[in-house]
Amino acid sequence: MKAVTGIEMGAIDKYSIEQMGIPGIVLMENAALKIVKHIELYVEQNHLEIPKILIVAGKGNNAGDAFAVARHLIISGKKVKTYCLFDNKYIVGDARINFDILQKLDGDIAFLNDSSELDEFIIDIKNFDIVLDGIFGTGFRGQINGHIAKVIEIINHNASYIMSIDIASGIEAATGKIANTCIMANKTVTFELPKIGQLIYPGKHNSGQLEIESIGMPSKSIQSIDINTNLTDIDFINSVIPIRKEEFNKGNCGKVLIVTGSLGMAGSGCIAAKASLRTGTGLVYIAAPSSLLNIYQSVVPEAVAIGLKDSNGIMEEEAVDVILDMLKKCNATAIGPGISTHKSIYNIVRSIAENAKIPLVLDADALNVIAEDTSIFNKFQKDVVITPHPGEMSRLTGLEIKYIQENRIEVAKKYAGLWGVTVVLKGARTIIADKNEEVFINPTGNSGMATAGSGDALSGIIASLIGQGVSPFEAAIAGTYIHGLAGDIGAQQKGLYGLNALDIVENIPYAIINVTDRNKTQA
Repeated sequence: MKAVTGIEMGAIDKYSIEQMGIPGIVLMENAALKIVKHIELYVEQNHLEIPKILIVAGKGNNAGDAFAVARHLIISGKKVKTYCLFDNKYIVGDARINFDILQKLDGDIAFLNDSSELDEFIIDIKNFDIVLDGIFGTGFRGQINGHIAKVIEIINHNASYIMSIDIASGIEAATGKIANTCIMANKTVTFELPKIGQLIYPGKHNSGQLEIESIGMPSKSIQSIDINTNLTDIDFINSVIPIRKEEFNKGNCGKVLIVTGSLGMAGSGCIAAKASLRTGTGLVYIAAPSSLLNIYQSVVPEAVAIGLKDSNGIMEEEAVDVILDMLKKCNATAIGPGISTHKSIYNIVRSIAENAKIPLVLDADALNVIAEDTSIFNKFQKDVVITPHPGEMSRLTGLEIKYIQENRIEVAKKYAGLWGVTVVLKGARTIIADKNEEVFINPTGNSGMATAGSGDALSGIIASLIGQGVSPFEAAIAGTYIHGLAGDIGAQQKGLYGLNALDIVENIPYAIINVTDRNKTQA
């Protein structure tokens, strides 16, 4: 599903009106009817016999939607009061039409022009069942001051239930950043397409339950602009999961090499290998220090363990010859879980970059050694997927973690293009960006997955899908979704506190079953 900025949504609106000939007032009416539908649903679910709805309106199109909602609710016999936060001289265009109609209906309208008029508003807030937020729309940016800031704080602290029209007032539609104060909605009803700021934090937190409703814009309007940001959905994932034919043997289901391990860090590779197997890989090879090989053979007996020359549990540079030979036999590889940042590892990674002829997934210590010289990215001959958490991304880019977290999409896009790789920037609402600046926002996952080994599982899943023939970018998108969904299933069983990486791994098969709407076998 496409996701848009406020500017992009404005362009779609404009095309619908100017090129398709749909009057703006018609779109506004459609929007109002969808809001009314959700208000009626809340009223029914909460058995409100005489529902009271308080509407708070600004001056733009969101206010126009709010005025139209007030009209419909009044006609249906509900108690409605509308507060306008701007003098009516500032209400123009289609919003003015709906405001004038509301006045002719003798609607209960009050104006709040400064902080001295808030006493009655505070009393009303406490006595109404629903507060409808129509203050700011998708064009909002910056800070909120004066009496409007106080109004929002009063709503947040006193309202029983808050519903926002299109976007919660105070969220930047393009970035998810929130103003100094911002509506904390229980539900947001947004129109046609989700706004990026509703899908990523902190904007997602303030959006509450997000419902997407069509207001009659033709697909031609949406297709009139290039949109390169997407919300990953189950239909896309279902289309990506490989079909497993009845006649397949293990050689047809991908061969994945996990390059892993150092003294004390053998668990990382075990988790990655188990995740790869649970995702459907036919053959998993674990290339690890010879002195640690018994661990891998004991913990992951399904995998083939390949010993690498080591010194005190650290791979020596000569180990690269064995790794390169194994790469010739495989379809994909994951490099990095637990391999350490010893100087020998830097030279091994550099040699792999110069010689590997298959797609690679780079994680953990592989990224930490590349951070010493990111020009290594230019040496890779095949597609590369990197899976940094914000700390690793900070080391790779030199950017502060705080900046990365506040600009996750832009950072992922920039460096995917700069390095020519697919970036999987991990975290709440993981961002996947390719070198062509196409972006996917992942909706699955939970805070219980903030646990050691979770990222190793993700690397194994992505490598598995690549090994089964999925393109690296699509494997990164699907792998992230499945990883998060496996974590969600695990959290339902163990809770957020008790979830660990192996719980995620063991729920990968159930996540795949969950997303597939057909038997992924073919006679």
